[in-house]
Amino acid sequence: MYETTRLAIALRMARAACQLTQQELASALGVTKTVIARNEKPDMAMRADTLVRLIYVMREHGVEIDVFSTLDSVRLYTTGEHLDATAMRVARAALNLNQQAFADTLGLTKPIVTRGERPSSIMRSDVMVTMRHELNQRGIQIDWIPIVQDLTVTVRPRAVAAIDALQQGEALPGEPNEELIPTSLAEKLRGETTASHRVEKRQRHTDRE
Repeated sequence: MYETTRLAIALRMARAACQLTQQELASALGVTKTVIARNEKPDMAMRADTLVRLIYVMREHGVEIDVFSTLDSVRLYTTGEHLDATAMRVARAALNLNQQAFADTLGLTKPIVTRGERPSSIMRSDVMVTMRHELNQRGIQIDWIPIVQDLTVTVRPRAVAAIDALQQGEALPGEPNEELIPTSLAEKLRGETTASHRVEKRQRHTDRE
């Protein structure tokens, strides 16, 4: 499933960079919306001809998608204006998170993310610094300087592995399989336990928007 995850990440990033709906991208590629929806998840391997058409259509939109330079990374390159908003949309698409979950990941608020993804808005420098730092910690590198009209977003191997694990409902790399759960007062009053904590298997959250 790892390769289908890489291709799903690339497809989501490409669509976010161009601000296309699933239907619009499907029409451009000559496939159905269902194919795009399934290819954006690791449920179905992307056909080679679909990938070729995706690369061609993205180039027409000024976006380069690279899944060939390495066997483990995904890279997107584009030029133009409002690249701070593009960077935020592309990074969120790579992680496959809704705006609230993405804001929580970065330690920001949803309104900041909502405004930050609008090309008409100017992202505050501190928001960009926070986003780049937090994403870099998770293996996603944003290379962009405001005076330079090009942007590269690279999803490095450990980020791909983490995204793949989340989508499969598996443990993240280095994540413990168990967690401490505080014992409730009700349990203590019922005499079920005197311990302050208990150990439970960590729950996996696989639902993503």
